[in-house]
Amino acid sequence: MTKKRSMMLVLIVLIIGGVGYGYYYTKSSMVLMGDYISITYSEAVENSDDINTQIWSYDCITNESKKVFEFEYTSQYPLGYYDRENELVYYTKRKTNNDEEYGDQIFVTDLSNNKEQQLTEDLFAVNYIIPAQDQLFFAGRPKGGNALRLGAIDKKTNEISYWGDEDTNIEAMTVDTKNKKIYASTYSEKERQYNAIHQEGPVGQDNFKMPKFTVYEIGFDFNYTQMLFSENMWIRTVMFNGESVVALCDKRYNDDAATILYSYNLKTKKMIETIWDTKRLQNGDANYSSDGKNIYGISDIGGTRGVFEIHLDTQSYKPLFIQENGFINNVKVVKGTIE
Repeated sequence: MTKKRSMMLVLIVLIIGGVGYGYYYTKSSMVLMGDYISITYSEAVENSDDINTQIWSYDCITNESKKVFEFEYTSQYPLGYYDRENELVYYTKRKTNNDEEYGDQIFVTDLSNNKEQQLTEDLFAVNYIIPAQDQLFFAGRPKGGNALRLGAIDKKTNEISYWGDEDTNIEAMTVDTKNKKIYASTYSEKERQYNAIHQEGPVGQDNFKMPKFTVYEIGFDFNYTQMLFSENMWIRTVMFNGESVVALCDKRYNDDAATILYSYNLKTKKMIETIWDTKRLQNGDANYSSDGKNIYGISDIGGTRGVFEIHLDTQSYKPLFIQENGFINNVKVVKGTIE
């Protein structure tokens, strides 16, 4: 098959099946990759006091899940990310079991040879791990600091750089790899602490005033920053869908009231506010499918906690990965790409 005919075949597949249809390999080396979900899952080891953390991959095309890696649970809260394209797994754990070597660090293992590499040395906690092209983005709290900062590790040099200042906390984040942009929900740690101390109102009720949360658009090189919107609300999840940045917001922490959904159009600069009238999604981990028709995330539906696919047109739910004897720590939706 000629290169021209190979490219035409890929285009035909795209037109008929849409971007998340499957895998198509041609002599022109173009590859169509469907959506998948990286799942970090922990469960107790049988007949032991140890806990084992596993990284699973759920293929949104074949609806198949498989365990790709496991490691000992030693971190404060384990995170993981399966890079299917490069057969790498990123995860957090303690450097050693020595109590003096406290703090969660980021590691990577090459699944082709099972070789492990430690990427960080001085973190206390990590909340996000998102590899993108030649960088690994993370939200972590350096030892001695008070804020969870947005950091980037250069995969080639292992150099670490940080965005923002030491007062800016990263609450939630997502990455647009195509346009090399990061979207992050942030707030001031000083403002949060001040509001926690200076509460005014009736005794016996929660009088805490939410700090101002701000969503930024940030370039991969950290040299570009654009403020998109701010609210005195808990902006707990940030998602990206084509031309829009979508945020799930609550008026208070762990509020039982309906979640508010903000959709900010990056082209028109206009905001649409609606009520999220479906099941509540866990903070931070949800995101759209590549075609924008579904949202994948962790939820508890009918007393069953797991990863669900939410069909936006019908508001129906499909369970994808249900925790049984363990606990789902985090998920990351990896959208389909063409290379």
